[in-house]
Order: sequence, then C-alpha cells, then structure tokens
Amino acid sequence: MDFRSELNGKEKVAQSLIGMESTGTPIVVNGQRADVILANEKKSKFNTKVDEYVDKFEKHNKALEDYAKEISKDINGLEILPMGSYALIKPFDENPFQKITVESGIITDLGGFTPQYKSEEDGQIHELEQFIRVGTVIETGFKCEFLKEGDVVFFTKASEATVPFFKQGFVVVNESRIMAIVNEKLTERKNQIKDNGNK
Repeated sequence: MDFRSELNGKEKVAQSLIGMESTGTPIVVNGQRADVILANEKKSKFNTKVDEYVDKFEKHNKALEDYAKEISKDINGLEILPMGSYALIKPFDENPFQKITVESGIITDLGGFTPQYKSEEDGQIHELEQFIRVGTVIETGFKCEFLKEGDVVFFTKASEATVPFFKQGFVVVNESRIMAIVNEKLTERKNQIKDNGNK
C-alpha cells in the first residue's frame, strides 16, 4: 500500500474525530476511501485549471477572429510592405524555366512540372524535392539596393520565411540571399548602381 503524507479535507475531519488507525489502513468517509477522495479532488482542481486555460485561449481566438473580420471589411485599403532589405515574393508552384529532360530514353522532367524518379526501395514514382525556388518580387523593403518589383528571382527554400497574409502564399527573402534575377535591362541597372557608387 502506498504511503501518503497529505490528507484531503474530509479525511482531516475524520482523523480529528476518530483518529488515524495505527495500521495505516485508509479511512473510509461516506462509503469512499480517503485516498480515492483525495485523487478525485486533485483531478477536479486540474480539470478546473485546464478549463480556465481553454477559456482564456478561446477568448483570445475570438478576439483574433473579430479583428480578422474587421480587416476583411476594408481589405482594399490594406498594404503589405517588407521591412529593411527583405523582398516580398510570390513563389511559382513550379520552376517555369525548366526544360524537358530525357535520360536513357525516359522523360524525367516535363518542363514546369516537378521532376520524378523511380525509387529502388519501393519501386514507386516519387517527386523530386525542389530546393531551389523561383518567384516574382511583389514589393521590396526600403534598404533593398538592386531588387525591383516584378523581378523574377531564384532563392533557396531554406532562405525563405512564410508570410501568412490572407492565404496569398507570400514569402520574404533577404536581398543578400537571392541567388539570381531574371528581367530585362539588368546589366543597365547594375551599371547605374556601380556608377552611383563611384561618385
């Protein structure tokens, strides 16, 4: 039998009236063992605490929902702007610059679709995970030196951070983590920056 160093409220009353038996036999109060009463009291206190936290989080979520509803009433007036040297990017679902790749007479890349391979372990066809992402720059932070709105950029999946804004699928990437840019007159843009730096 387990030894308990604490008594519940009813057990304390019973002990003061009849005393604890020297054998350590549990006291029975109103037909229920004292240790069971104690366990139930603890469970009740724990459940009350849980209920309090659940209520707190529900109120918090309700406040967020109310705020989201208020925002959606006037969504046309909202703007989103990346800070510092970050660029706000809308990634493509697939790399639009991929070409069809044929290996040993088998097409492994259908240009614009994720390349696939046949697994030697299970014999199934799997999509190759894409580590390089491609997307369009939606907006740039005030410290971005080269990137412009409308640039198509290459960046690694590890360098992006998701921006949950009305399910738009935006990510932000620091300008220094952009690997390559696709647009017209990039050389001209680069030379202008170099000339301004030399003045």
